[in-house]
Amino acid sequence: MLRLPVAARPIAARVFEGTPSDLLERRRRDALAQEFERGRAEGERAALAGAAGALASAAEQLARTAEARSDELARDVTRLAVEIARVLLRNEIDAGRYDIERIVRETLQASGSGRGACSLHLNPADVARLEGVVFRAGTTIEPDPEVPSGDVHVTTQRGLLVRDVEQALASIAERLEGDQA
Repeated sequence: MLRLPVAARPIAARVFEGTPSDLLERRRRDALAQEFERGRAEGERAALAGAAGALASAAEQLARTAEARSDELARDVTRLAVEIARVLLRNEIDAGRYDIERIVRETLQASGSGRGACSLHLNPADVARLEGVVFRAGTTIEPDPEVPSGDVHVTTQRGLLVRDVEQALASIAERLEGDQA
């Protein structure tokens, strides 16, 4: 029987079959396994902390990119909508499905010339569509092939007022793009 001196009274005991050097070797292996496991867990925590930082950084970058793309998308949608409106409007004008008389009357009213003399410059096709329409005294209508269909140019003593379809669309586009800013 082997006697081992102990520093304090034992709380529990277990039987180990083997030599004291076997016991020491087993304790060394257990300590190595425990240290290996502690090192692995520490490395895993460090890797997860690094991955969490990288993930947070990637999420921030993704959010910034999404916001930039969203702004770009909104601008692209606005441009596309205005271009669709331009094509549809031009198709309607080319097909003659617009009220040139109403457009002329609204432009005359906007000119602020009252009952004063004024000169309307219209596309020859629009002049033909207004044949027989009576406007206020002092209003002359002149065909001008340089004026696109649907546009109205009014010359008064106060100056020139232009009702331009393309300019109206450009103004709408600017306003829409300004609302997005």
